[in-house]
Amino acid sequence: MRQPSRTGSVEQSEMLDRLAKRFGKYALVVGVAKRAHDLKERGHSPLEPGGGSIVNRAIDEIARGYVKISREELDEESE
Repeated sequence: MRQPSRTGSVEQSEMLDRLAKRFGKYALVVGVAKRAHDLKERGHSPLEPGGGSIVNRAIDEIARGYVKISREELDEESE
């Protein structure tokens, strides 16, 4: 069985750290959860072809700027 590459997990960890600093941890979690739920309900993403877990696809779409975290999530974190 093939072992997951450490480079990929390090890159993903760094990407998540950058996104958390940009949006805030709470807003990022809420945004990813909402997008993952939307992907699950629709069954596919019109933005990116299938592949990978729903959560990873949601994170990737947010990181690439295909999906924006709304002002609502950002405002909820500051309360």
